[in-house]
Amino acid sequence: MTSMSKTCTEALASGLHALLKRAQWRAAACAVSVAALAAAAAPGVAMAAPAAVESFDKATWPALVRNARQPAIVVFTSVTCTHCPGAIASLAKQRAAKGSQVSLLVVSMDADDDASLLRDAHYAPADRLFAFRGNPQALQFAVNPDWRGMTPYVAYVDGKGGAKFVLGEPKAAMLEGWLKAGR
Repeated sequence: MTSMSKTCTEALASGLHALLKRAQWRAAACAVSVAALAAAAAPGVAMAAPAAVESFDKATWPALVRNARQPAIVVFTSVTCTHCPGAIASLAKQRAAKGSQVSLLVVSMDADDDASLLRDAHYAPADRLFAFRGNPQALQFAVNPDWRGMTPYVAYVDGKGGAKFVLGEPKAAMLEGWLKAGR
């Protein structure tokens, strides 16, 4: 085999591998979205999807924390996050099961099409839906200087000017405390 044909073969194999990985990711994302929709459709879980996507820039977070009159759980997500739909559905389901009035807000870090966000079933349990507008790193820093952009990133806004953060879904005891505050 000549070096030229070896290089072409390696490039083709690399390209096929990338396509396979992308197809596997899409299949996993679809499976998670179906699971999230099914969980969100469970009895007691509201399915009133947000009517609009709101802009989230670096001034939004401090204003949200400062002006919150009731507790809220904020899920920072990305369109490529395979764990985020399940986290959103789980938080919504647990909130409904506890009869909590804590708001569920979802912020997409990388969405560029508001219409597709509104059509995406795993955002349906959110009370409000936001999309990052601006430099993602600057916005992440405005939310929490220690946050490196991994998702799902969950924040609890206490309604008194404070916030707590956790990477991934909060542990059961932590979530229980958050949800009790909204009863």
